[in-house]
This record gives sequence, structure tokens and C-alpha cells, in this order.
Amino acid sequence: MTNQASSSSSSSSSLLSSLGSVLPHFSLHRATNVSPKRHPALQKFESRLAEKLEALKLAGEELGFLSIDWFLQSMTVVLASHSNVEALIPDLQFPLSDKDDKWMDEYLNDSAKLLDVCNVLKEGISDVEHYQMLVQVALVNLDNRESFSEAKYHRARNALQDCKEAIKTKDTEYKQGQPKSKLENCSSMLRTMGEKLVNPKGIDAVKGNGFLNAIYGAKVTTIFLCGLLVIALACKPKRPLVNLSVTNQYLWSSSLLSLQHTIKEETDKRKNGGSIALLCELDSVDSSVRRLHQLIDRNLLEKKFPLHKDQAGELRQLVEDLSKNSAHLGSGLGPLEQYVNELFRILIDSRLALLDILSKSKKRQAI
Repeated sequence: MTNQASSSSSSSSSLLSSLGSVLPHFSLHRATNVSPKRHPALQKFESRLAEKLEALKLAGEELGFLSIDWFLQSMTVVLASHSNVEALIPDLQFPLSDKDDKWMDEYLNDSAKLLDVCNVLKEGISDVEHYQMLVQVALVNLDNRESFSEAKYHRARNALQDCKEAIKTKDTEYKQGQPKSKLENCSSMLRTMGEKLVNPKGIDAVKGNGFLNAIYGAKVTTIFLCGLLVIALACKPKRPLVNLSVTNQYLWSSSLLSLQHTIKEETDKRKNGGSIALLCELDSVDSSVRRLHQLIDRNLLEKKFPLHKDQAGELRQLVEDLSKNSAHLGSGLGPLEQYVNELFRILIDSRLALLDILSKSKKRQAI
């Protein structure tokens, strides 16, 4: 993202952040009072958002939904939504009605919570990076370019056992009766925010350039996509994905509904298939870790080292699989964290910009 794009996105992004909830399940209700007229700027915003959501669905079919590459692309959609909202600010009409003032206050409260969400997401990514470090310890001890020793197999097994324990602590299904993790609390907070999400209504919501409607679209998009990232980092969610209500009056509504339906099918399939991690690459690494640990542990217990030819070949293949899967996961964690950092910065900048605009508007009214 260029500095210019970042700065422009800042003034609007916070808006979009009032985001609130994690939940990828959206139900669409027919609107009976759809306005046939849209400001050209709002029309452009909604069309762009619809296109990006459609592209995200196509990317999922190509890259795999809930993969690290798909999440990277989904975060670009979130950031772009912030930038596109910013374009509507110059034509924003003040003063807003009392009803819209209240809506803005709610947004500002929610945007503050979203800053906490960003911090939790960064911690969640850091946890996966620590898991990756344990995987690398195991791989170093299984590097076939150096001579093997039973001590190295022991170190590799211990590191792989630590990997299994690390994933187990992230799986919320193993933690009943224990304090919730930060990711679980974050999910609950987003769920509550999403349940309180209110669609702007009336003439005031579409006057001028339809600013509040654009903010709403950005909010819903961020709630949906950041919510998915939260549950992916938390592994299996203890509760089913929560439904959010989205009206049918927007150009992006059907695109969002279609994407959300596809994502729900994918999450259900992965959960029913026994995956602990909803993040595809993390699940693949976990699977490789378990198979490799089982092989090494069994042979250590049975004192079968050095391995005979067939078992040595199986070991090499498992090590190769783990190395490949781990490399793919690791390559996406850094960029993903950068996107979350960018979202955090945008939220702060846009929050300050909106507060400044509202303050100047009230001063004009007082004169």
C-alpha cells in the first residue's frame, strides 16, 4: 500500500472498523424500502466492494478457502474498503441528525474495541510463529545431511511433542472448564458487537453521498473477514458461527451472502472431518507433525535405530512433507501480521480524522 493510499484510508477506515464481529454467517432479509437513487460515489463504492467479494470467492476456489494465501487476499479487501470509504468524506454533509450522531458515537466506541482485536490477532499470529519455531527444532535434528544419532531422534521427538501440546492448548474443545483464551474472548466480543450492528436507516443515511451506508458496508466486510481470521487462529471454535443480518438494499449484499455460504460449507466440512486447525496450512503441518512423531516415538520405544531401509525412506518422506508444509505456513505469517498492523494504524488515523471532522462541525453549529 502506498503512503498516499494509507493516508487516505486512514480518514475513513476507522469507520469501517466499527466492525465488530467475527462471524461469517450472514442471513439476508428482503428490504421493502430500497431507494432507487444512489450518489455516484456510493454507487462506485458498492460496486467495487461487490467486485472484490466476488474476486475473493474465485480466489478461494483457486487457492483454497481458509488458506494463508486466501487470508492475505481477504485482508487486502478489508484495507481497500477503508480506502474507498475515505473517498466519500469530502462530500459529507453536516450537521448529521441526532439519530446519526448516536450511530457515529456507537461506531467510535466499536472502533476502539477493534484496536484491541488487532492486538489479539497479532498475538495469535505470534503463537503460530512460536509453533513454527518448535517445528524447525524438530526438522534441524532430522536433517539427513548430518549423521543421525539416537540423541537427535530424542530431541526431534520432544520438539514434535511440544508441537502437539501447543496445538492442543489452542483447540478450544480441549479447554472446557478452563479460562478462555484471548482469541476466544475476542471472538465473544466481536460476536456481541455483531449482534448489535445496526443498519443505517432513513433519508439521513443516504443524504449527500450515502456516507453512513458506505461505512456500514465496510463494517460488515471487516466483521466477516477479520472474524474468520480470529477463529482460524483459535483453531476449532467452541460455538457455531454466529448469524448477522444484512439487508438486501446494497449492491454487494448478494456477493457477500454467496461468499459467506461457501465459507460456512468449508468450515463445516473441515470441522466434521476432524481437523483441529481451520487454517489449512496449520492443519497440514499438524497432521505431518503427528505422523512423524508417531513413527519416531514407536521406533525409539522399540529401540529400532538405526532404521532399516523402508522405515528410513518413510522417515525421509515425512520430514520432506513437514518441511514443505511448514515453509508454506511460515511464508504467509509475516505478511499477514503486516496487514493487521496496517489495519491498526488505519483505525487510529481514521478515528482521529472523524473526531476532527465532528468537532469542526459542532463548532460551526455553535457559531
